[in-house]
Amino acid sequence: MKYHSIFPIFVFFMFSLMANGQKYSTVGGIRIGDDFGFSFAQRVANKTTLELNLQPGTFTGKELYALLAKQHYPLLSKRLNFFAGAGVYSRSLPITSIEPVKTQNTSGLALVLGAEFTIGKLNISTDYLPLVTLFNKDTNQRFQTTSGVSLRYVFVGRDSSTKKFFKNLFKKKKK
Repeated sequence: MKYHSIFPIFVFFMFSLMANGQKYSTVGGIRIGDDFGFSFAQRVANKTTLELNLQPGTFTGKELYALLAKQHYPLLSKRLNFFAGAGVYSRSLPITSIEPVKTQNTSGLALVLGAEFTIGKLNISTDYLPLVTLFNKDTNQRFQTTSGVSLRYVFVGRDSSTKKFFKNLFKKKKK
């Protein structure tokens, strides 16, 4: 393969990495993981969001509360991106082999890795959360994992750079 044919691919790849990492400023909706819950995300800087996951344990009793900071990296466009980040979590799991039912409470550091796609006002996200237990009175287990899928509504979107360009181009000049 000739180097001159690789150069446009390299330029496109570098441009996509420099693009904004997400197509929204504020999203919220449902999260389906160990149990049903809610997920909210707010853009706080270019390519950076804060996400709050609330899983009250309505059906299975598995509670999870996590606050995560995520860095987004676009794949071809800012509509499709992957992300990585970290934060804190608190989790409560029922211990079903014991009567009466007791719970195992843990909290600590949550890492996150995933991908998301935004089309129109719908944001679809999938994530994998390794949980490192720092505070646990009930067990010596120091590592757990969970994953989930979030279906969220885009409350506050972001204009694409093309849309911004044409808005500025056709903006009427004030005297």
